[in-house]
Order: sequence, then C-alpha cells, then structure tokens
Amino acid sequence: MSPPQPPQQPRTLLGTITQVTQTVLAKVHFSRLALKPNARVPELWVQDAGTPKPEVYPLLGDRYIIGRSSKTSDIVVRNPVVSQTHASLSRDSNRRNTPFYFKDENSTNGIYRGKRRITSTPIRHRQTFTLGPPELADCVQVQYIDPPPWYVRAARWTFYTGSGVAGLAAVFLGVEWQKFQVRPFPISTQGPVVVYARDGSTPLRPPFNNAHRELNRLSAFSPYLSDALVSSEDSRYYWHFGVDPIGTLRALSVNLRGGSLQGGSTLTQQLARSLFRDYVGTEDSAGRKIREAIVSLKLETFYNKDDLLLTYLNRVYLGIDLYGFEDAARFYFAKSAADLTLSEAATLVGILPAPNAFNPVQNYDLAVKYRDGVIYRMRRLGMVSQEEADRARRSRIEINPRAVEILGSTIAPYFYSHVFAELEQLLGEQLAREGNFIVETSLNPAIQTESEKALQNSVQTAGDQFGFSQGAIVTLDSRTGEILAMTGGVDYRQSQFNRATQALRQPGSTFKVFAYGAALDLGMSPGQTFSCEPFSWSGQSYGGCERSSGSIDMYQGLAQSENSVALRIARDAGLDQVVEMARRLGIQSELKAVPGLVLGQSEVTVLELTGAFGTIANRGVRNRPHGIQRIFDSSDCSDRDDLSTCRVIYDYPRDRTANQDVLSGEVSDTLTVLLQGVIRGGTGGNASLGLDEAGKTGTTNDNVDLWFVGYVPSQELVTGVWLGNDDNSPTAGSSAQAALLWRDYMREIVP
Repeated sequence: MSPPQPPQQPRTLLGTITQVTQTVLAKVHFSRLALKPNARVPELWVQDAGTPKPEVYPLLGDRYIIGRSSKTSDIVVRNPVVSQTHASLSRDSNRRNTPFYFKDENSTNGIYRGKRRITSTPIRHRQTFTLGPPELADCVQVQYIDPPPWYVRAARWTFYTGSGVAGLAAVFLGVEWQKFQVRPFPISTQGPVVVYARDGSTPLRPPFNNAHRELNRLSAFSPYLSDALVSSEDSRYYWHFGVDPIGTLRALSVNLRGGSLQGGSTLTQQLARSLFRDYVGTEDSAGRKIREAIVSLKLETFYNKDDLLLTYLNRVYLGIDLYGFEDAARFYFAKSAADLTLSEAATLVGILPAPNAFNPVQNYDLAVKYRDGVIYRMRRLGMVSQEEADRARRSRIEINPRAVEILGSTIAPYFYSHVFAELEQLLGEQLAREGNFIVETSLNPAIQTESEKALQNSVQTAGDQFGFSQGAIVTLDSRTGEILAMTGGVDYRQSQFNRATQALRQPGSTFKVFAYGAALDLGMSPGQTFSCEPFSWSGQSYGGCERSSGSIDMYQGLAQSENSVALRIARDAGLDQVVEMARRLGIQSELKAVPGLVLGQSEVTVLELTGAFGTIANRGVRNRPHGIQRIFDSSDCSDRDDLSTCRVIYDYPRDRTANQDVLSGEVSDTLTVLLQGVIRGGTGGNASLGLDEAGKTGTTNDNVDLWFVGYVPSQELVTGVWLGNDDNSPTAGSSAQAALLWRDYMREIVP
C-alpha cells in the first residue's frame, strides 16, 4: 500500500461518541480537527475496496468504534462486508504511552491479519489488517500509522546494527582464532636489529652474544619493575581486555588532528606482535592492527594478567641482542632484575620506546630524562612515595663498564642512530622497536672514517682560530640518494645531538640556488642581465652588489653571490615559485615566501639541503636521501647467515619516492654550469679540486652559520658541510672555512 496523503476533506462523523450504548450519535468530527504544524499523533488509514486512496483519521482520543453504522461508529465504513459495529480501537486512558488494542466487536466477517483471524491484538506502526477475509474482493484494509520519535528509531537501528556487527565480529573472531594457538606460548625466534654497512657484511655495532635468561615468576623481579612498566606503557593494563578502547580512541584522535603518530597499543598487543609475527605480520597497515587485536583478545581469554606480564618482562626486546629485563639488567647494571633499584628499573623501562637510541651509555642525558618521566608517572599513580621518587631522581645511573666498552665501539654512531629513526618512519614506531630485523644500509665505512677525521681536524685547527666548535658533514650518492657518510658532530660520546638531521640552521646564500632554478624553469635565460643598483621590495630596502657593478647576468650573479641580483631574480620569478622549486628538489622544512627567504632566512637541515643539490647533480631526478637500502625479517629466514634467504620487508628501489622527475635535465645542467662558476671564479674558490666540481657558499649574519654544499658530477658525489656553534653564537669565520673543509675531505674520498 503506497503512503497516502491526508484528504482535503476527511469523512464527517455526526454526533457524540458514546461507548456505553450504541444508540447515541458519534461525537468525533474528524473534518473539524485542526492539528498544529508538524504535530505527531497516531493515525488510522482506512482504504475501502475500489478507492484509490485511504481515508486518514487522526487518533486523538482513547477509544474508537469502526463500523457501517453512523449512529454507533466513530469511523464509518460504507461497505457491505463491514458489520454495523465491526471493531474497536482502545487503550488505557491513564497510560497514554500504551499501545492501542484492535478488537473484533462480534462482527460477522471478522478481523484478519494476513490469513489469520484475530479477536484482539495490540497494534504497532505500519501493521495492516482487513475487515473481512482478505480473499473477499470487497474487503477493507486498515493500517495503523504511529512512527516512533527519531531518537527511538536511531536507538533501534543502532541496536540492530550493533547486534549485527557484533554477530559478524564474533563469527570472524572465531574463524581467525583457529589460525593460531596460544597454549603454550610460542617459542619466538629472537634476534636483534642488526645494521650492516653497504657491503652487507660489516655490522655497524659489533654483536653482543649474551646468554638469554628468564625468571619463572612475577615476584622474582624487582617490585619496582612491573609497576614502572605498567605506569609507563599501559596504565589501564589491569582492567582492559587486551585492547584499551580509551587509549585507542585517544591515539586515533591525535592522529586525525595531525599530531605525532600514536599507536595506542597495550602491553598485551605488544606481546602479540612479538610472539605471533607469522600471523600478525610486519606491514604497517590497519589489517595488522586488527590481527594484533585478535591475538590480544585470545591471549587475555586464555591467560591471566600476571602470566602475560611475566612473559612480557622475560621476552621484550631491549636493544642490542637483549631480550627481557633479566638480560638487560645484567648487561647495563651487572645484576639480576630481582635486585634493580627504583632508578634502575625506571631507566630500563624508559629505554623501551627506542632501545637502540635511548640507552644510558650512548645518550645518558636522554636516558635520565626518560627515567625521570617513568618515576613521575609512578608517583602520580601512587606506586611509590614522594620520598622514594625524589631519592631515585637524585641518583646517578651507574653503568656496567663492559656495556660502555661494547656500545662505545659502534661504527658511525650518528648515522647508526639515524638508521633507527628512519626505521621507525618506514615500519612505524612500535614495530621498529621489536627487533628481529636485519638492515642493509648505504654507509661506506671508508668514506665515513674520512668524514669524521676531516670534521675533527677542521674544528681543532680552524675552529680554534675562527671561533666555531661544531659541524656536520653529509655525503650522498647523487644518483641514488644513498647516504654514504654522515657525521653529526665532533664527538658522539660528548653530544648525541645529530647536527646533520636534527639541527635547523639558516642556509645563507646556498639557498639562492632555488631562486635561480625557479627562474630558469620559467624560461628565463642565464644570459639575462640584472641591475646591481640598490632597490626596495615589500617595504624593505636592499643594497646593491658588493663585488660587481652595472648590470650582470646569472653566471656572474651566482658566482659572486650578489644579493641584489638573487632578489631581483626571485622577484621576477615569484616567491611562491622559489618555494615550490625548493619543495620539488627536496626541502621539507617550513619555508616562508618573503624576500628574506632568498638570502637564507628559513631554516633547513644539512641532510635535506645536501639532498636538494644532489637532485640538481642527478639532472633533476630526485631520490630521497636515505640510509636504509633494504630491511629483512630475520625471524623469517631459511638461513639467518644468508640474507638472500630472508623475507624482504622493504627495498628502496620499490619506494614510491624513488627516481622522481622533478626538474628538466636542461635546467639542471644550466644550474650545474652556474654552480661551477662559483668555484672557478667566485666565492667558492677554496673548494676547487680541478674536477669540474660545482657548489655554493653560504654565510649568515654575524657569521653564525658557515656553509658549503657541492658535488662532483663525474663522480656522482655530493657533500654538504656546516660549521658553527650549538648556541648560535657568532664566529670570526666565513664560508671559506667550510669550502676548505669540503675540498680537503673530497680529495680523500674522490677516486
């Protein structure tokens, strides 16, 4: 029956309804009823045989008689099948929210719902009845209309949908649970994160062969350890069911707002990833998170919380080849995990987020910071007293001398730490920290040795004379973007801050290359001349050329690093185009489209600036500067000593960022010619090797930052050099010192 429209003139009933006798006239005048707009009242739709539309009767009262007689009926149906008094609609007048009852009033032909005759029944929205058997041609259809409020409908659909989803989830869960067994705990294939140089055989950190030990009960561990772990990693551990809905929603909210990526994983989920890698997988995807949750739910079903916590304490990866807190306690503190103090327990828990980077040997200050953070959370949760917390924070972390000796022998420590940061970017923070990976990097140990030596010599000699105490060097293969060497400071043992990747410094005149590139890309000729006169732009006044006069072309303008020429070129090309060119070539740091940008006002890192010059050297084909070539799952190898038998998780040539054409070869070649002029007859003469090298100098105000970035096209090598002070204090030097360092270093590594 199609939904009808209320009639313009509903049927008129005469008289007053009486339910006591059937001889008094009906009192409901439906034609006189006027409802407020959007008023919601129950309705009865009555469709007589042969009529196109039903009559609509609003039910404002509590009792109605339906029949053929106008004297006894409120709703009159002129049909021979219908009795004089055929049926009634009534409900409890004291309880208006109760349903109407539809009752047969001893009619001749009865009331039917479908083919079943009824005597009395409560009626609900959209239920349809017939007055008389439905087989009769003249039967009358009656439909009750009383849609529930929107919130009731929403609640119903929510319940139905939720029940359906829950049912499907239960079936899915049951099927998935059959794919793995949790009793007994699987024997995990344990292995550290082994990082190799580009030869695939030289480990950057010598292996540490440590006999794995486990404690057989939770009470055998230091009482501080489990509290420190729960407070730091999963404060709701003892009430959730393996998956923490609050933590998951919070992490999702942070991720959707664009904050730092959050995982929201519980201790049980971390254990699931570690023990059931074959089922959970290693890809960074929603599917893996679902499988991880499935394993967690099953673990919580078959084990109690203490069993799971004990297994976590015994098997969690803690860096190097340490699995479990007993191994870590013996390595770092030369004692059992049973004897750990509050300070020591908090220190080991504090390194969990990045065990190969936060350890107290290579990064003592950071280890103390994370230790104190764990202690603070324990105090906030009432696990330790204020006196205990204060005493632990005032304690020095005393490290096992053997651990210092082993970790101090790491090859290229700045690069090594960067590899783990890159590993987290590729695999996700939580997966990267679990171990069982073999990482093949691009590092060339011979070039790395020369890089470290060159920086140390420069700081010790020229640094004393010109007032700079730190520096950074990055060397890339310009063809592939591979990091061949990375030195992020003079001495990693004194400072673990990586000035090649973490320090944002103003690039000075090295940034001018992007203005020239934008102009050439728009079709400007390198022979076009620009005035050396002073001029104003955006309300600022700029002086004229310092080393030239009159009008000069791009060749001389870049060679002599003339600010007024670079600014005029950027003005003609457009600042937005300069920013866009920098982005295309690989600059990811924040850039402001203001005139000062051209002169190096916006800050960048040594790595990204060197990568941008590498793109020019590679004729406009960009490869992201990267240290990781391939990642293998060492728990999935036929022979762990033969990488070819291990499953490859990541391979850079298959990365979507590989070999991107971002600039035409013609424009790139022209930029190379311009940059070669910088060394042949310009500000970069100190970098001359006689190998057609190209590069650019850069010096910021008060000589705070000293730069030289250049490349040897024939050798496919590009190197960036920065010199300065961590506190941004001025130096007495210039880019000449950076260019000299670049030259001396490149002489040692160019074949």
